[in-house]
Amino acid sequence: MTLCAILPKHWVATSNGIARRIDNPAGEGRILSDKHDMQWFLDSGFYESNDLTIYEFEETAKISTYLYAFCCGDYKEHVHDDLRYAPQRVFVRHSLDKNLDKAKIFGITKTTFDFYTEHFGHKYPFSKLDHVFCPDYKYGAMENVGCITYADSIMCEKSELSIPEQTFYTVVIQHEIAHMWFGNLVTMDWWNDLWLNEAFATCLSYKACSEGGPFVDSVSKESWIHMAGYKRYGLNDDTLPTTHNIQADCKSTDDAESLIDGITYGKGSAMIKQLIFLLGWENFSKGLHIYFKRHAWGNTVLEDFILALQEGYNLNSAEPIDLLAWA
Repeated sequence: MTLCAILPKHWVATSNGIARRIDNPAGEGRILSDKHDMQWFLDSGFYESNDLTIYEFEETAKISTYLYAFCCGDYKEHVHDDLRYAPQRVFVRHSLDKNLDKAKIFGITKTTFDFYTEHFGHKYPFSKLDHVFCPDYKYGAMENVGCITYADSIMCEKSELSIPEQTFYTVVIQHEIAHMWFGNLVTMDWWNDLWLNEAFATCLSYKACSEGGPFVDSVSKESWIHMAGYKRYGLNDDTLPTTHNIQADCKSTDDAESLIDGITYGKGSAMIKQLIFLLGWENFSKGLHIYFKRHAWGNTVLEDFILALQEGYNLNSAEPIDLLAWA
């Protein structure tokens, strides 16, 4: 997919890919019009204004349409100069900038990249990673490719955080980064495996947090205690009339909206944690190497995931386990 955005000059923009900012739209108006089939742009006369700027974004990799996003506004932009994995930036409202520890965000991200790259067996798959803290956001966060959006009300409402709040802050970032591989590089075939997408990212974020690293050591011991709260969330939802199987029958995208609950996240992540315990972490990681290598840039179902884990387990384990039966 491609995107070209025309904005007030004091705004900034980000999307899934790297952008080129054009501050002289009049000079490049004809070129952009021909390139992007934007005759309306020339007809409008917008390009003659000195108060506008244009962002031309690179074409994305092959991604699912629900992972396409763009964010525009009068944001404060912070650039991270460590390019070991990918360029990174943070976008935040000017009024909340004082609450945001940018070094902490970039430190958590580096630790998380190190951990996932090693144990997933695949480098970070996209051209950059932006963290956008959005006002009045419907969800806590969303893993748009290369452009994670967060509700600023839960991430930077205040500058001083308790240990449980710091843990939540850390695992939210680690959860969304896990989706860059599990969900974005490899995408579920349909929403009945939404549970696997979210349960995996939830469980692996707590695993990554528990391993510590720069800016994570202070909360690593809190990780599994915090995840127990997610499990209680799942146990509570299991007592309600709306309870459902972890792998729910999902006939439409409307049904998928109703599955964003404690069973999908809390109970599902507890099951993934149990699966890791059953296989052992090294065997589980070997299975992930197989899974991402085999299915990169494609769609999968639960059985594809389970078969890859089975192969990883069989590589060096004598005691037989039938993971399809477990599933």
